[in-house]
Amino acid sequence: MPQSTTAGRGVQRGAYVLAMSLGMVLAGCVPSSPPRTTVPLAADAFADKPEPLRPLLHRLKVGETRDEVLARMEVGVLSLYYGDLDTAREQFDLALASIETLYADSESARNARSLWHQEGEKDFKGEPYERSMVYYYRGLLYLAEDDFDNAAASFREGVLQDAFAEEEQYRADFALLIFLDGWANQCRGNTSAAQDRYAEVRKLRPDFVIPQAGKSVLALAETGRSPRKVADGIGHGELKFRRGRNFTETRARLTSGLADVELYPLEDIFFQASTRGGRPIDSIIAGKVAFRQGAVEVGNVLSEASRAVTLAAPVFQGGAGQALGGAGAALGLISATSLVVAANSGTKADTRYWGGLPDAVHVAVLNTLPQVERPMSYWDEKPSRVEDNGIDASVRVWGGKCKLVWGRSRRPEAAPLPKNN
Repeated sequence: MPQSTTAGRGVQRGAYVLAMSLGMVLAGCVPSSPPRTTVPLAADAFADKPEPLRPLLHRLKVGETRDEVLARMEVGVLSLYYGDLDTAREQFDLALASIETLYADSESARNARSLWHQEGEKDFKGEPYERSMVYYYRGLLYLAEDDFDNAAASFREGVLQDAFAEEEQYRADFALLIFLDGWANQCRGNTSAAQDRYAEVRKLRPDFVIPQAGKSVLALAETGRSPRKVADGIGHGELKFRRGRNFTETRARLTSGLADVELYPLEDIFFQASTRGGRPIDSIIAGKVAFRQGAVEVGNVLSEASRAVTLAAPVFQGGAGQALGGAGAALGLISATSLVVAANSGTKADTRYWGGLPDAVHVAVLNTLPQVERPMSYWDEKPSRVEDNGIDASVRVWGGKCKLVWGRSRRPEAAPLPKNN
């Protein structure tokens, strides 16, 4: 009996030492912020580029690698907005090459997935909805080139990103990307694959109408401003999502021929940001998603869908006991120590976000191209036409066999970086 008691105390002492050692090792492993690189550039280094692109290009030039992917996302969508498809293509390809390292067996990939690595020190790869939107824009560029095979593949990759999170897999419900996969297949003549994709969309959006055969003009309108990320909770360790601010437009209409066509609000980007597989997120802490309880409600943009005009738009749709008890107590101590280390490791939520995204994307399928110079108009929920100084009624037209008409209610704006980044 005395021997058993001694053994139990020995396990306790050993486990206590192990716990303290583990705590000190983990505390010592918390990385400090790397110094920011500063490279002086001539004032006219990017004088040939639109002014909003210059600070983003500067960030890429000075090599602030933790923000590289974010800067490429911002440059990509702004370049698309200004009609510079070559730059947009290059930046999105480079962003995707970096994003895909999340799946690689490398130190940077492990750091990006690590729960101990301080959030603000990760290379930015974005939340699932942001990564999905990179594939969305890359797919649009393929559509603009009539490269329907790669367009379909890009949209499918975006759907996969929608299902991927650091530690979990969720049901993909990104109706916009599924529809565009179907549209790309329709354009390349693969009717069977197109119908399969449209059937998937209809499961998500039962009141949407499959595009009629023979129509070859796809109109997309992006409205509003990007979802925002904010830090909350003790130590600002919880990541939460908020809808974008300073816009009222939630509807889009296109003048085509003699009639106005109301585009259907197919995707609410804020809804995608604030859910996983349709389940509403309360917060994300160290890669773990906390879900809100209760019924799922689609974002307010899509909740108005039933009031929209029915379109020709495609949408979807003893001694041993004492020893074990001592071990259990020690494991509890290890757990507590880990919590203390985590609390003191500076794991602030990463609130960097892609500010150039829209709040929602609207679609319609047409017979002909619009015939006026500024054919798009944007409306609020009343509906009243929105005509403030930031509204852009112009569209860009790309493609050959299948035309793509793309409009954006406001110029994309990069989100400011957190002060501690």
